[in-house]
Amino acid sequence: MRPLSTAEIEALPVLARGAAVRFMLTRLYDWLNVPDGSFVMKKDPMEYVRRMRFHRQVTSATEYGLELSGADA
Repeated sequence: MRPLSTAEIEALPVLARGAAVRFMLTRLYDWLNVPDGSFVMKKDPMEYVRRMRFHRQVTSATEYGLELSGADA
């Protein structure tokens, strides 16, 4: 497995925000549109709203504990 480049590491906060939005929207859709008694388990979309807020405050991948030094550009 190759190491992440500096550009890839720097993009992680944006990717994490996008992932949180995607999961929140999927959960919200299921929360509103899945009928009772369905095999789909409704899960609270607010969990991902909290995650979105967290990732929105992150300005650098170093806040996730990743180091930019040593990574190739």
